[in-house]
Amino acid sequence: MNSIEFSDEVRRQLRADGYEVYQGSEAHGEELAGKHWFTWMKPGMASVESGHTQASEWKAWAAALSHRLAESAIAVNPAEVLTAPAMGPFFAARLPDSAFDAHALAARFGITREAAQEQVEHLRGQAVYMNERYQANVQVIRAPFGPDTGDVFWLSIKRRDREVIHDWRELQAIKNQIVGDEHEGFEVYPAESRLVDSANQFHLWVFADPKVRLPVGFRTREVMGARAAAAQGARQRPFAETQATPPQSVDACRGSGC
Repeated sequence: MNSIEFSDEVRRQLRADGYEVYQGSEAHGEELAGKHWFTWMKPGMASVESGHTQASEWKAWAAALSHRLAESAIAVNPAEVLTAPAMGPFFAARLPDSAFDAHALAARFGITREAAQEQVEHLRGQAVYMNERYQANVQVIRAPFGPDTGDVFWLSIKRRDREVIHDWRELQAIKNQIVGDEHEGFEVYPAESRLVDSANQFHLWVFADPKVRLPVGFRTREVMGARAAAAQGARQRPFAETQATPPQSVDACRGSGC
């Protein structure tokens, strides 16, 4: 088998395992035009995963192969994940056209076409951001508390390995990177009568206006590292080095929507 045959065989096997590579056009926007990225979806997955953009088709296939090898690696101990280095930055991602095919979704998940079409319209109203650890779908909720507090960004967040780990610091970092450091957000612990608990998915609601503050919570900042906390008889994790905030953000969602 020569190198070309080997490459074709790797691509064939990746496609059989749910991977595909797409090329961006001018219709996808300036940032995606001419770039390539892989997507991955298998039966039973709730949504499509997308890789970072690459300069060429074969680099995108190489990224897909790296993702496939990581998926088959030995699972990481959750305790190790909690003390892992800081996350990398988030970048805008794009779901493949198949994610918006109501007929295919209805057949795949065994739901009515009407329910599938509703899900498609829901996805069309979202922007998608990804890094090496998380995927966040972002949707604008128009002034749910009235005009005084304005719009709210709904961040639907999942780990790409589908694990249940819920790390407050990482959700705070996601909020900071995708919306902004001074934007205030919250989680909801609902009444059981409206509980939704169907996947390892986490949700943040973040005010679009950075001046809005919740009427509950601490009023001043107090952050301690491990050494300072220990001096007061407390226990604290050390802080990892923070990553720079990427140029992409949900600013594009304001006004025209995601």
